[in-house]
Amino acid sequence: MLKPTVLNILLYIFLKYIAFYVFMMFKNNDFYLLELNTIGNGEDLFYYLWMFLFLPVVCMVIFSAPLYFSFKVHDVTYFILIIGGYLVVEYFIYTYLASQADLVNGLFNGLISTVFLLLFFYKPIKALF
Repeated sequence: MLKPTVLNILLYIFLKYIAFYVFMMFKNNDFYLLELNTIGNGEDLFYYLWMFLFLPVVCMVIFSAPLYFSFKVHDVTYFILIIGGYLVVEYFIYTYLASQADLVNGLFNGLISTVFLLLFFYKPIKALF
């Protein structure tokens, strides 16, 4: 259980996306991101990092402040509204940027976000309730 600091929120987002990528690898039976031996030059490395880090970095930039603020409010209603808004906006951002063909992937992303949010910040969430 971590304290809701900005660094811990960034760590939460990054590890959540790692878990989501692993889930999607098994769901789609596509393990291309694990094939590091295909990186032969700087362009390949840039492409690999772009594919792997684009969504986590975008979500870190957009959602770190609202998530941090959600733990600073002392009203359960505002906390639920902020977290609910975070999950809805993340769903739309993910489906728009990465998965327009299969909108269910956004639901999987939201489910994994919720599970990781509880795993990382259970004590602060419990203290609010």
